[in-house]
Amino acid sequence: MVAFALVGTLATVAFAWQLSLLVVAPEAANLWLGLSAAAVKALTLIGQEWFSAIAAAKVKQQLRGSLLKRVGDNKAWLDRQSSVELNLLLTTGLDSLDAYFAKFLPQVVYTALATPIFVFFIFTQDWLSAVTILITLPLIPLFMIFIGWATSKVQSRQLTALTALSQHFVDALRGLTTLRVFSRAKVQLEIMRQNSEAHRSRTMKVLSITFLSGFALELIASLAVALVAVSIGLRLIDGSITLAAGLLVLILAPDAYLPLRMVGANFHASADGVAAIDKTLTLLDQNAVDRPTVATLVAPKPAQLTVLVGPSGVGKSTTLKALRDEDCAWMPQRSVLFDDTVRGNIVGASRLDEPCFTRATQMAALDDLDFDLQLGSSFSTVSGGQQQRIALARVFYRALLLDSKLLLLDEPTAALDEDRAELVLRSIKTLAAEGRAVVAVSHQTALIASADEVIEVSA
Repeated sequence: MVAFALVGTLATVAFAWQLSLLVVAPEAANLWLGLSAAAVKALTLIGQEWFSAIAAAKVKQQLRGSLLKRVGDNKAWLDRQSSVELNLLLTTGLDSLDAYFAKFLPQVVYTALATPIFVFFIFTQDWLSAVTILITLPLIPLFMIFIGWATSKVQSRQLTALTALSQHFVDALRGLTTLRVFSRAKVQLEIMRQNSEAHRSRTMKVLSITFLSGFALELIASLAVALVAVSIGLRLIDGSITLAAGLLVLILAPDAYLPLRMVGANFHASADGVAAIDKTLTLLDQNAVDRPTVATLVAPKPAQLTVLVGPSGVGKSTTLKALRDEDCAWMPQRSVLFDDTVRGNIVGASRLDEPCFTRATQMAALDDLDFDLQLGSSFSTVSGGQQQRIALARVFYRALLLDSKLLLLDEPTAALDEDRAELVLRSIKTLAAEGRAVVAVSHQTALIASADEVIEVSA
């Protein structure tokens, strides 16, 4: 890319020189040399675009690979991350790096090479025009800095807002059944509409700043070129500069400002990518060590029910996830159901053990469902409470079948009515009494009151 930039710059100078000679003293040789220089310039632009696109693709591949490797290799790190934020970065977030690596960075290299060459050739023809350009050139990066401050803040807020909007949408989908039960679905729909409108408004603000920055840079460069043109015109009248030299300077003057202008324009266009790569590198640099509370505060004890309590968002579920091992039976807060029968969702890939299955379904109070009922992809055939009891039967079945010594339950009775919640609570106490260590996260008073040990998790 550096080689293409250097050749392209020299081709631009050659084209300008031949064009000025063609105007002063038309000759066929000047025409053909000028056309050849223009062809070389076009080829160098194609080459720059080609290799910059390859570079951008490789960088995105490396960053995605690093993030996915961290996801696969470090469970403790993954448990602390937002799945929505990771999905956003791995998809549209890193795709926005195209403008940064394919446009902005190559333009920085091109500017570092081209601007001094253009100014040097202008200086050889007219030192006064070269001095004028050198004096006015710093105005472009100065305005770039001012506009860049505003743009970077807006883009950073935009990425944060988009992540929050995605998270809210996912949470609404997960809790759709509960929202419909309490007739709050329409309220959430209105909230989503308001959030979407706010996101649209922020996006338009970002675009307006980008267009405004481009206009400001174009205006500064145009005024600077006009200043050079006026100076050359006055000196052409008194004969202190030749027509060929004046034409060459006038043709090259816009190209002297163009690289810096394009740096500014491409930087603002790539601001999304800058925010995305900053967030990605921040995630990759995070320390993967678990919170001290996981190792020192929570120690599962056999034949005991331990309940983790605390305000929402302080890390109770994260702490619970960190206690997982291969032999434990684990029920997350939002259990996944599959497009299968109720029995298939409970047994899964394990072998069917009828005594364990019967006891697990009884312990989960799953007395109101046909085990051969097919759950569709939307799971509209079962209620939210039934979904939770299917998940409870699944974890109880695993604990009984594999004789798991550790049960981890995240809000096991949150969606259950009082009678069934009491039955499930007795089942949990029975499993603990049989020698298993049971750790649960809950806000339910009855479960907390039945605990052998209550641990408050703080931020």
